[in-house]
Amino acid sequence: MIDQIENDSINVSAEFPQNLAEVAVPIAAYPRRCAASRCPLAVRLLILCVSFAILAACRSVGPEAAVGDDNTNSSDSFDALAAWEEFEDEFRAKYAYLDRPDFDVEALFARARTLGSATDNPATFRAVVYQTLRAFADPHLIVGPLDSTDYAIVPSASDLAIGYDDDRFVVLDVRGDSDADSAGVRPGWILLTVNARPVAEVAREPFGEVVADPSPRQLAFGATVALAGFRGDPGPRELVFDAGGQQHTVRLPPTSRFGRSLGSLPPLSIRRVHEDSRTVGIVRFHNSLGDNATIAAFDEAIRALADTEAIILDLRNTPGGGNTDVARAVIGHFVTEPQAYQVHEIPAVARATSVPRRFVEYALPRSPHYPGPVAVLGGRWTGSMGEGLVIGLDAAAGALTVGSDMGKLLGALWNVDLPVSGLRLDLGIEALFHVDGTPRAEYRMDMHLPAADRDEAGGDPALETALKALLGR
Repeated sequence: MIDQIENDSINVSAEFPQNLAEVAVPIAAYPRRCAASRCPLAVRLLILCVSFAILAACRSVGPEAAVGDDNTNSSDSFDALAAWEEFEDEFRAKYAYLDRPDFDVEALFARARTLGSATDNPATFRAVVYQTLRAFADPHLIVGPLDSTDYAIVPSASDLAIGYDDDRFVVLDVRGDSDADSAGVRPGWILLTVNARPVAEVAREPFGEVVADPSPRQLAFGATVALAGFRGDPGPRELVFDAGGQQHTVRLPPTSRFGRSLGSLPPLSIRRVHEDSRTVGIVRFHNSLGDNATIAAFDEAIRALADTEAIILDLRNTPGGGNTDVARAVIGHFVTEPQAYQVHEIPAVARATSVPRRFVEYALPRSPHYPGPVAVLGGRWTGSMGEGLVIGLDAAAGALTVGSDMGKLLGALWNVDLPVSGLRLDLGIEALFHVDGTPRAEYRMDMHLPAADRDEAGGDPALETALKALLGR
């Protein structure tokens, strides 16, 4: 059984389509495309039926989608080979991002299959499955039920984004207002050790024995995951950096403390920046794109900022994703007619039938309309639906986009239950694109920056860049 969500943090909210009734809407509601192809009704109905069969029986998803008590099969009855075949078959059939240029997927599965099918208990089996999925460096790939021994979910739990280049682990960005930010860690610093261990060793641990020789992309992902720590780890982190030739030792509390502090924030906050006779309104979302209360909060924010000359939407703190109800509500304030904002494609349908399945999602006008210029900020803690909102505001509203690469949480997320092992997978079944055809994960901002949250001097580069552009400095 599969359930559809759009979230990386397991605070689950459904992204379109939310149920099987909505899966049918894009085909039925797109008559121009069907008429142009002269697609017979029987063929269209067949495509719908196949889509239903492939996506299985959806049901509403509760907040414990991949989290909860470990209810996997007991060791006495566990069939590792059958469990592995179930997992691999489901993953290969449904995951929208299976093809990878940076590593050999077939070699990965050959090695992982040997390790996974040789396990003798569900816990060890789940560890091998999770290590296999981390090779894809996709934060959307999660294996539940989660427990205290699991790594914390990124990017929600992370405060540092790490890259790997020229045999060095480099800080790409520092999450604004996090403990790492307060401690003075800055982009460009080279990470040397984590709790007195070489970072190269720590970065390989999330892959276990499954990935023998990690690629640069995998090493960067592994380091970012490892730095976020474990879900049940209350201990501090001691990090040693090389900053311009000088070593700095930084002691940071566990990332869970910062995560808990975000839970007390309202859906969004607004403020104004005045310069000469001009005023720019700023709306910052607090990881709230999955909370439908954000719709009313944003309506009120637009009313409150109606007298401003321009507006900035700050999506740099949306790592947990969200749902398209909130996204469409936000975009609706900046359009005067229905506008396409995101394209969905389901490779699983084409794999099963050879018939591609693609549909376009629209945002409709919403009152009150904001007529002024709009800029949107995104960065490495802009995740999932946050990324969709950035590309959607670009496509539908002509917004100026400012920031760095985003979180690269791949696809619209679904849950897939694996009865043999008792596991549940979160994976992107729908591939997502800008309306111009650019894959969402490859989108490049209009004003692209190496870091969006903090620059080398501790400033706010994305906000400053957007203000300069809107105010004509």
